[in-house]
Amino acid sequence: MSSRALRFGIPFGISAALLILLANSMRDQLGEIPAALATADWSLIPPAVAVYFVGIWLRSVHWGLLLPAYSVKVSTLFRALVVGLTVNDVLPLRVGELARAYLLARWCAIPYGTTMASLVVERVLDGLSLALLLLLALTLVPAAPHYLVVGGLLGTALFIAGVVLLVLAAWRASTIMAVAILVARPLPARLGMPIERLAANFARSLVLVHSPWRLARLLGLSLLAWCLELGVFFVLLLSFKLPRSYPLALLIGSAANFSTLVPSSPGYAGTFDFTLTRVLQDVAAVAPGPAAAYDVVVHYVTLILPVVIVGTLVLWRSHMTFEQITHAPDRPTAAATGSDLQAA
Repeated sequence: MSSRALRFGIPFGISAALLILLANSMRDQLGEIPAALATADWSLIPPAVAVYFVGIWLRSVHWGLLLPAYSVKVSTLFRALVVGLTVNDVLPLRVGELARAYLLARWCAIPYGTTMASLVVERVLDGLSLALLLLLALTLVPAAPHYLVVGGLLGTALFIAGVVLLVLAAWRASTIMAVAILVARPLPARLGMPIERLAANFARSLVLVHSPWRLARLLGLSLLAWCLELGVFFVLLLSFKLPRSYPLALLIGSAANFSTLVPSSPGYAGTFDFTLTRVLQDVAAVAPGPAAAYDVVVHYVTLILPVVIVGTLVLWRSHMTFEQITHAPDRPTAAATGSDLQAA
């Protein structure tokens, strides 16, 4: 089997295996899912969606702070972020970050290396924030499963190590350039020069992690954004008349989001669903049927469907396609058309 087939096959295989395992674990309770959906308070879904989009807006503000050399409107970053989330929801291999880099290059003439550096820092700070919230929830929720404690401690250690590595890379940016030159040297100029430009932009953009105060502000904003997004889980706990506990929402939400680190099909099908339903059953003793119904509404109705609709509308109004934004041009430039700049 080719490496390309493996890259596609393994994530889909993991998703399929987890979905089958989830279905088998509740095959005697599948009839409870429609009943749970019918008794849910659907009037709380619009507020949950609104809370989620406020969280995305805060992420856009956070992203702007990671691009201090560029004055990009928050609305432009929001549109690019929503498109990136949409791409991750509908296409494999998590190419949403590539789409975000493409859009900022097209709309704002921001080099790819600069955007990718901001996304690396964003991912590390998001992971650390989520791990800290998981640990906080574990101290507030009684009788939390042992596997969540271990996962929280490992996740925190992993992302703290990521912050340390970013700081070291920022202080030794010359090492990044040396590696890039070493990689590019045997390649033709048309391939080697873009690699060197990408590395140079990436290294210059890491200067923002030199400042402990800036890092603390960025981490604080990331924590606030996650608290809002995990608030979606709390609102929908109320919708399904499950335990009214924000710490429980933090716990199940952070665990489900951590599970998306595992390779899976688009939209994190299987990994997110299995983790959310399993933790809800283990921590709050929720029956399998209502747990699955809750997962369907949280994952697909609230977190995916509205974002895909908005992201698709953004692409449609910008006269772009999914294929276009996920295949970077050979030479990203500032040559955006007038309509592109107006759209931004």
